[in-house]
Amino acid sequence: MSLQGNGSNHNRRPNLNDESDAFFNFKGNVDFERITGVKPETVAEHESAEDAERAQKLKEAIEQENSSAYEDLDDFVYRQNKKRHRSSGGRHHRHSRTSPSVLSPSHKRRRSPTSKHRHKHHFHKHHHHRRRMRRWQKIAIGILAAILSIIVIAIATLVIMVNLGKGQLTDKTGFNIDVPKSATSADGGNTITYKGVNYQYNDNITSILCMGIDKDSLSTIDGQVGTGGDADSIFVLTLDLSNGRMKLINISRDTMTDIGIYSPSGGYIGEKNAQICLAYAYGDGKHTSCHNELVSVRRLLYNVPINNYLALDIQGIAPINDSVGGVSVVSPETIAEFKKGVKYNLKGGLATSFVRSRSHSTPEANSMRMQRQKLYLERFGANVMNLTTSDLSTPMNVYNTASPFICTNVELSEVSYLAVNAIQGRMGAMEIVNVPGKAKMGKKYAEFTVDEKKLFELFLDVYYIPVGEAEPASTTIQ
Repeated sequence: MSLQGNGSNHNRRPNLNDESDAFFNFKGNVDFERITGVKPETVAEHESAEDAERAQKLKEAIEQENSSAYEDLDDFVYRQNKKRHRSSGGRHHRHSRTSPSVLSPSHKRRRSPTSKHRHKHHFHKHHHHRRRMRRWQKIAIGILAAILSIIVIAIATLVIMVNLGKGQLTDKTGFNIDVPKSATSADGGNTITYKGVNYQYNDNITSILCMGIDKDSLSTIDGQVGTGGDADSIFVLTLDLSNGRMKLINISRDTMTDIGIYSPSGGYIGEKNAQICLAYAYGDGKHTSCHNELVSVRRLLYNVPINNYLALDIQGIAPINDSVGGVSVVSPETIAEFKKGVKYNLKGGLATSFVRSRSHSTPEANSMRMQRQKLYLERFGANVMNLTTSDLSTPMNVYNTASPFICTNVELSEVSYLAVNAIQGRMGAMEIVNVPGKAKMGKKYAEFTVDEKKLFELFLDVYYIPVGEAEPASTTIQ
């Protein structure tokens, strides 16, 4: 082990600071041959420079091996003392005095002859032999720490965004429900009384306006041309964040309501009663068009808070449809290339044709198309849910496919909140309902007139909670 601990010569220690020490006299020195494996007679005495270099290397070798020997001896003493302590069964034990180190005088125990040995329990921490971590271990620990930090930051960010997202989705800024004459309201519409029943607005509900955009045609009202395209499909997705209840309110594109008219330069001209789909045309085909359509839909639904919108260009239907492997449907009518009662596996352009085609010969044509769109959405949603159970990346794949065709103001925090609710199973099956009314042929185009009574009752069912019967009005006796 030690360079010096060798038989009777174990106390022979070379003086490393004295190069005249006999140890460095190469000729006739047995220790030199034992350590270096080189016979002293082969060393030329006249090569003093080479001798000095050898002497220096010997010093370094001795110091390094002595250091290792000290640690090995310390570890041996520590293990022996620990073994004695265990064998005593935890009883009081006596420290044995170890003999002075055979390697270094500095290891000799210094003790006054008159002093008494004071016994103390200790853990011999100073005897513990620690191994240095290898480089790859340090790198691995560093990488692991970095990954854990990223995960913690990501989770914290998601929690913040989820909480922020709920607040944005349920924002009621400017809340003021415009109820019809058949009802009364209080506190801006938070409470509504209708047919003897009190209703309370559901603060957990959120709405997103969804539109399918066809940009192939221009719209003209009183000589003003709209270039943004038409909102051919209009839906209001409502979600109760407290129980996951979802409803999709399907609004006919031909619904007659007041819409905002703008000049090609973007200047506001005024309002005009026209088909609700045309509101999108008077804008830039992106966010200003979406906002103009949003204002018209709010007006139709009694000024309910709808803050978010999502518009999908009809050109995106085919790739989105194919991203879930296509959709199988049974056609409810004969139109275009489809026959009533026949099952079709919609792929590519066939899916676009199924949701887009309509006849212009009857005012009920759009209502029939809405039935096909409702059927398609139900089957598409079922496909997405089934695929998600086996592959959680399905919703993200659909979103990535749809992104080039989407215009929306839905923020990442809101998407995070909705995604977490969906993953945790807090969203139920989606129910699709149509705005009630009747279609007829106008002077030029089909017109859909809303049934106000049924629409208001649908509105209360979606956005309000019944809280009891209203108190009867008091009467004054003369």
